[in-house]
Amino acid sequence: MRRLHPLTFHRCVYRPPYISNPSSRPPEALPANLQGYLRKYIHFRTSTIHTRFMAIVPSKKMIAICHYGGEFETYEDGLMSYSGGEAYAVDLEVDMQLSGFKQEVAETIDSSVDGMLVKYFLPGNKKNLITVSKDKDFHRMVNYYKEADQFEVFILKESPPAKKKPVRRPQKRPAETQVVAVLPPADLGPANVIPLNEVMDNDTTNSITPIPDPVPIDPFPMPITNHEQPIAAKQWENLITGVGQRFHSLAEFREALRKYSIAHGFNYMYKKNENQRVTVKCKSDNCPWRIHASRLSTTQLVCIKTMRPTHTCQGGLIKPAFRATRSWVGNLIKEKVKDSPKIKPKDIANDLKRDYGIELNYSQARRAKEYAREQLLGSYKDAYSELPYFCEKIMETNPGSLAKFSTHEDLSFHRLFVCFHASISGFIQGCRPLLFLDSTPLNSRYQGMLLTATAADGNDGAFPVAFAVVDEETDENWHWFLSEFKNLVLGHGPITFVADFQKGLRESLPDIFGGECYHAYCLGYLAEKLNKDLTGHFSHDARRLMVEDLYAAAHEPKLEGFKKYTEDIKAISPEAYNWIIGSEPDHWANAFFGGLRYNHMTSNFGHYFYSWVSEANELPITQMIDELRSKLMQLIYARRVESSQWLTRLTPSMEEKLKTEILKVSSVQVLRTHGSKFEVQFGGINDIVDIENWDCSCKVWLLTGLPCCHAIAVLENYGRSPYDHCSRFVHVEMYQLAYADSINPIPNIERSMDIELDDGTILVTPPPTARTPGRTKIRKVAPGQVGPADFLKRQLQCGKCKGLGHNKRSCKEVHEQYATTS
Repeated sequence: MRRLHPLTFHRCVYRPPYISNPSSRPPEALPANLQGYLRKYIHFRTSTIHTRFMAIVPSKKMIAICHYGGEFETYEDGLMSYSGGEAYAVDLEVDMQLSGFKQEVAETIDSSVDGMLVKYFLPGNKKNLITVSKDKDFHRMVNYYKEADQFEVFILKESPPAKKKPVRRPQKRPAETQVVAVLPPADLGPANVIPLNEVMDNDTTNSITPIPDPVPIDPFPMPITNHEQPIAAKQWENLITGVGQRFHSLAEFREALRKYSIAHGFNYMYKKNENQRVTVKCKSDNCPWRIHASRLSTTQLVCIKTMRPTHTCQGGLIKPAFRATRSWVGNLIKEKVKDSPKIKPKDIANDLKRDYGIELNYSQARRAKEYAREQLLGSYKDAYSELPYFCEKIMETNPGSLAKFSTHEDLSFHRLFVCFHASISGFIQGCRPLLFLDSTPLNSRYQGMLLTATAADGNDGAFPVAFAVVDEETDENWHWFLSEFKNLVLGHGPITFVADFQKGLRESLPDIFGGECYHAYCLGYLAEKLNKDLTGHFSHDARRLMVEDLYAAAHEPKLEGFKKYTEDIKAISPEAYNWIIGSEPDHWANAFFGGLRYNHMTSNFGHYFYSWVSEANELPITQMIDELRSKLMQLIYARRVESSQWLTRLTPSMEEKLKTEILKVSSVQVLRTHGSKFEVQFGGINDIVDIENWDCSCKVWLLTGLPCCHAIAVLENYGRSPYDHCSRFVHVEMYQLAYADSINPIPNIERSMDIELDDGTILVTPPPTARTPGRTKIRKVAPGQVGPADFLKRQLQCGKCKGLGHNKRSCKEVHEQYATTS
């Protein structure tokens, strides 16, 4: 017989049974020289097959669909179904234990492992829930579904153990309370209860049947729950006392019944709810609790005629909020909202649950708060219809002011412009020709945006000039706002506007003001757009350095300095350099800008408006405008009083800046004279000072309105005072002119809504603006918070692609690479 190599023996035609069963011994009938090869081949073949199986065949991956937050329903045939809640997918590892599975589930559903119960159905059995309490149960569950790719698991929370109450012996009641007054005489039936179909109201007679005095009853004679009753709801326990109790109206009876049910923790439903009678039963099936009340003849009084006072249901386990309507809860929390106008809906919901046992979600609590505010402050809807009358009163009480509104074709609110005479007069007489345009969202019921125009007074303080409420921030609304403002400042010289270059402002400003304005791009918006438009993968530090160089280039008054900082940006990113060069530097860089913005580079100057709006934006529109008027009136008065006590020639902040420049004069050297121009040296740098034109090559004198240390050194050589060469807008006299006029209050005269609008008055309706999900973010910008890294430090950056706004887990690039490799 030919010798066979063990690697090729399996190709023989003859395959004895022990090849498929290596543990069996070779038969003695085979030749002896073949038995050795067979033994070696069987050992080699079985080990190779086992190794290949472990290396090539992957382990099967299972997914557990975890249901959480829903409820089980049981049908008549015993089958159970799960509804509501949310579902999460959790991968099952090969060596996973129950503790690891619970931890994975807890991290997925953002919960804790404490008190977590894991349950599942056996295959084909939807009647019995199996509890997983140990690793053996967990592995048994996995084995049941090992042939399936996925299976369902239900995550529940274990109820805390009920506290045992001490056993009390029943005490005998006093003799006067042994007989319950709500039970009718014994001859009316074996159950000693008046049937509901025998209503005891003598509506056809003129006499009133004598009714016994009511006696308090216990609707739940046996303790059925261990929960603690809310403290505030205890005052409602005896609002319903039994047969014979009288009320002034059916509305009063219904209100008492609602509170009574909340105090005792049960739900009810109306069997009859008419103008003359009301019949109510417990909402739980087979519960005998009933009550019937009807109006007494010839009177308006309502009397309880029939009542079955005892519950057999577990009423204390039922949520009693199904009749807690928006208006009812709003009236309940009215005083709370009045005392704490800024109370949050979640705090309202927590207080109601603690005090009354009423469970509300966030939306229900928010709507109840809105209703309470409407009851206290007036209707949001009616406030829009009062706009024509309100605008008239603004211009009547504050002559020279402008209050103007417009509507859509369907008479729904579109926009409202308001500028008080004291504001526009103070801007023209005492403020620099510099305005900051910005916007902030409103968190009112009908949303909207607030457009603002703010000036800078001589002390570098914010001076609110005009504002508008619009239904949304659009190019058209900004154009309208600027057009109305143009009519107020017509003929008062060129104005520098610091504003965003988007939202249609780039086109609207030159179109409306022509050559009488300069548009300085807000550096904050410019830096945010640069950061957003960068398509390369830059680290956080690289982006921060580019933004810092952008700010430095914008502040640099000389062309050489501007080129230096832009070259630094080019070294980091040529793309960013090209973006900056193409972003019209003549609108934002001091080296090229033709107007005067007094070193104010951003439009975030309306911090007073932002703080005022955050306090008043939930008010109806007329009250919100009046609140802004009140804040502005107080601001003008407070600064007028404060400035009357100043003893310096310049405002305090400008006085400090000038003194700082004066301290540097000792180090300045005046070199030579060229007519009215002087060459000076400071810190090894030579600058040219033009005394006649109030200019210096360092540009500080022009940008701040205060002479720089170079100019002060030259002025001292000529015996001149630097105070005589300061801009007139930084003197105390000009500051006081800005706050010379006052804003008068508007009488709180409510126009009756019942009057006929036949005099041509427009009935304005609210804008059709739907409330967006989530909380509206109100801008909160403090003075001086305009640094180059203010927005960068809040950016989320991916550690993989270095992009902003996401992390590794949500990075699309990582997911695309994973999909490609897999």
